[in-house]
Amino acid sequence: MSPFHFDSLVWPWPIAIYLFLAGISAGAICFAVLLKHFKLGRDAYKSGFVQAACLIAPLAVFAGLGILVIDLTKPFDFWKILVFYNPTSVMSVGVAVLMVYQVALFAWLACVFKTPVLNWCNGRWPIVSKIFNAIAKHEATITGLLVMLALSLGAYTGFLLSALTTYPMLNNPVLPLLFLISGLSSGAAGTLLGGVLLNGNPDGKEVHFIHNIEIPIILLEIVLLFTFFAGLILTGGQSQVAALAAIGEGFWGWIFWAGVVVVGLSMPLAFNLFMKASAKRKFSYVAVTASCSLVGVLLLRNFILYTGQMTIA
Repeated sequence: MSPFHFDSLVWPWPIAIYLFLAGISAGAICFAVLLKHFKLGRDAYKSGFVQAACLIAPLAVFAGLGILVIDLTKPFDFWKILVFYNPTSVMSVGVAVLMVYQVALFAWLACVFKTPVLNWCNGRWPIVSKIFNAIAKHEATITGLLVMLALSLGAYTGFLLSALTTYPMLNNPVLPLLFLISGLSSGAAGTLLGGVLLNGNPDGKEVHFIHNIEIPIILLEIVLLFTFFAGLILTGGQSQVAALAAIGEGFWGWIFWAGVVVVGLSMPLAFNLFMKASAKRKFSYVAVTASCSLVGVLLLRNFILYTGQMTIA
């Protein structure tokens, strides 16, 4: 049996990419909000790391939706998903969350970049000034709504797979939380990598702030991953068969242990633990650590998606 082609496969790799992009968007904007409100204040728009997060968040969502449209059996009917909603469908609810999330996202971006945009307009377009000032009055409400929607989007990536009830490994209550935390991890990594590529200071306060949050996130991700598989194994039956087949020998076993556990979790955790809080960080350190986290999360999405569909209840 091929790792990528087998009879029980329903959702192939494009869904894994979509789940990854939705998670990194949610995670990146959460860290942008944290940086603005706890470290940078009104000068947040000047930070390369906030700029990177604000680029990643909308672009990742648009790319993810594009992948979904292309993967549809009838791609030219995609507009029906955006207009007709079924509250009993996890996919439909997820699309609704995505739509509202994008509105809140762009409203928050208007609040963050209000000053440079209005300076650029220089009074030439008064309607733009009125719109931005009106939005800025509700920044606190918009921020709270955006964070809730981002966390919902991160968890939704796990709920989407949980809806496949005939697959014991995917029909797991830990999966939404695991995907939420791994999404936050990828958002942190994307923000760091994008920030240093945009000439952000690799030893700046933003990097130290994110790394301090990244350590407990990685530890929590390890705990959730252990809980996920421990629950499957202790349940017995087909759940145990699915778990042992996934992390045992073979292609996906190597992906899990070498890619997810070693590269995606152990290496970033080791880099962050051994790098003292007072030590000076360099571009190579930030770039390598962030890249390892991103590769790990992408591999985790593919690993869960494919191995989860190999065993039927």
